[in-house]
Amino acid sequence: MKKILIAVIMLTLLIGCTNTKVASKDSPENKPATNEKEVEIKEETKEIVINDNDDNDKEQKEKNIDLENKIKSPLTGLYIDKEKLNDRPIVVMLDNYYKARPQAGLSKADVVYEVLAEGNITRYMAVIYTSKPKSIGPIRSSRPYFIDKALEYDPLYVHVGGSEQAKKDIKNFKMADIDGLSSGGDIFWRKNHKPIPNNMYSSYEAIMKQAKRRKYNKTGNFETLQFNEEDMDIDGEELTEIKIPYRGKKYTSGFKYNKEDGLYYRYVNNKPHLDEISKSHIIAKNILVQYVADRVIDNVGRLEMNLVGEGKGLYITNGKMMDVKWKKTSRRALTRFYDLKGNEIKLNPGITWYQIVPDDLNIITK
Repeated sequence: MKKILIAVIMLTLLIGCTNTKVASKDSPENKPATNEKEVEIKEETKEIVINDNDDNDKEQKEKNIDLENKIKSPLTGLYIDKEKLNDRPIVVMLDNYYKARPQAGLSKADVVYEVLAEGNITRYMAVIYTSKPKSIGPIRSSRPYFIDKALEYDPLYVHVGGSEQAKKDIKNFKMADIDGLSSGGDIFWRKNHKPIPNNMYSSYEAIMKQAKRRKYNKTGNFETLQFNEEDMDIDGEELTEIKIPYRGKKYTSGFKYNKEDGLYYRYVNNKPHLDEISKSHIIAKNILVQYVADRVIDNVGRLEMNLVGEGKGLYITNGKMMDVKWKKTSRRALTRFYDLKGNEIKLNPGITWYQIVPDDLNIITK
């Protein structure tokens, strides 16, 4: 009996030990479970620390500080100091005869148009809105199709004379006209380093002085194309170089793409196109080629350019080129550009060059 009692006691102890071992392995309150919970706490703590890390906030604050007192230019999509944005755009006609080159102030323009004039020589129309050039020129005369583009900006329109039709248009559209033929020597002046008529110059300060004298509105009322918030690639074929041989091949306009900064550098007859004053290489972020129908309308060789209506074009940016369509509903209306699906395109932030070319001109692309 005594032996049986001892055996029962030993068996009970053995069962108890076995149950304890099972409990220590499988119980929700065992050590491994506690370790898992501790791991979760550590992960949560780690996540909190990451969220509490002020690097991102600091970076955002720095961005906010950078944008403080800045405004996005409607003509470039770039953020600039508020005081650098002029009250009203000025649009200046610039000579491109070989004796007039290089031009002053062209590198300061936010938008530039190049269009043929008589004699198969092109002329520039510079839109200046975020700079105040101390020297602008040589300044030349106006033509009706330049007015079609100038009206899109409701600008102070700066030129030296013009065709009879251009002068009528300026008056009929009540443009804020600043003409070198009716302004004093403190507004326009000739420089001796170039021959007449390729040597007429002015400055931003002088132009604003004349605008004040004539009591023109300080601000303009105009629409602009849309810009991406950040630099974006387009869906198109690669393009690292473009050459535009205008009629007569007296002059070839070109751009070469620099992959390092994402900009196109401009060339004239295969030579770098430099600003006369700053000596800086003229660049573009966006290039818009607009094909238009043209014809000679008089014995002097003056042209008519059909800029109202619609047609084909090219949009070039970031080393790529895509086909687009353009549309302009009236002489005052903004020229808009669309992809082949009918969506209005957005430009990348930066300077835009418009190359207005005859619809039968063969452009060389690489």
